[in-house]
Amino acid sequence: MATADRHADPGVEEHHGLFHDALADWTNDDVLQTKAARAALRARHPAVLRVLDWPELRARFAKYDPPATRHGQRDRHLGLLSLGLAALGLVLALLSPLAIGAERVVEIAAAVLVVAGLAIMGVYKFGARSKASSLGQRFGAERVRALYFQAITNNLDLVSQAITSDAALAEWKMARARLLSHLPEPEDLPGQVPKLARPVDDDAETWVAPEWSQAPKPPEPSADLDLLLSLLRAQRLDGQIDYVERKLSASLGAPGQRAAVVRWLRRMLLAAAMVTGSIAGVLIVMGRAPGDTDLKLALEVTTGAVVAVMALGVINDDRLLAGDAKRYAAYFAALCKVRARFDRGDPADKLAALREMEVVCYRDLREFVGSHWRSR
Repeated sequence: MATADRHADPGVEEHHGLFHDALADWTNDDVLQTKAARAALRARHPAVLRVLDWPELRARFAKYDPPATRHGQRDRHLGLLSLGLAALGLVLALLSPLAIGAERVVEIAAAVLVVAGLAIMGVYKFGARSKASSLGQRFGAERVRALYFQAITNNLDLVSQAITSDAALAEWKMARARLLSHLPEPEDLPGQVPKLARPVDDDAETWVAPEWSQAPKPPEPSADLDLLLSLLRAQRLDGQIDYVERKLSASLGAPGQRAAVVRWLRRMLLAAAMVTGSIAGVLIVMGRAPGDTDLKLALEVTTGAVVAVMALGVINDDRLLAGDAKRYAAYFAALCKVRARFDRGDPADKLAALREMEVVCYRDLREFVGSHWRSR
């Protein structure tokens, strides 16, 4: 499968530039959502495809994931537009003295752009409904992913037998068909976000099906079980670790690097605002009238810089980004610990590691929802 090909040559270390998108070639295929993932698994283990491919769940995943992506993209576009308008207004304010004969027109255009940037920023910042929709749909998509792995993890004996047994396969398909009713409805999720933003009270909340809070009996050893466990390692453990490693990379797309750049830009803009604001104050003390060119320029630059700082803070809150980087680092450490436990254990230990993985993933999901909801 595609996830198994991600680390084709672990001995080769790739080096990318600062502007490389660490997630550019990352494919969200751990639940075999893409045709390429299913084709890769079919080429290697055709008998396993029939137990790991879950068409009905793929259809449910498509109800959550694309809307979550669309909502997130719309919010980012609004934020970028507000920042772009504020920055353009600042540039026009700086250039207005050079527009000989059209200074007034340029000044009005700069003011309009700054006000428009503020208005869009307000829509972005206070659009709780849009934020709730985005986070709710993302939570739903992750619960679909969790159901996929939790169903397999808590039925390892049945699923491994279904690789070669038609009777077991029929039983497995009937069992998983009943599980879809445990998934939340997409339209109900936005209203649940304030509750989901709270800390996890009980790890029993991890399990999509409540009965899974009690661990099943350890699976019986077999060659089919060994194959199934090796594929689960690639799908669930390696896939998540690969994703988090990319999030912790040195690319500007990574939260930690973006947080550092945002802090630097905001400090620079604040310094510019303080300098030009001080100049404006001195000019006022010296008796300059509000219509004088030098005073207008100083005030316009000050206002533009402050608005740019506000817009930058809204779409790239350095505290949120720094928090994301810290959360990813903790998540990565927990994932590596789980994978190490999986690798050194017998089937019972591997089952325990896979169940622990679900708890780790759910706690990280709730922390994600909470931090992004509180930052709105």
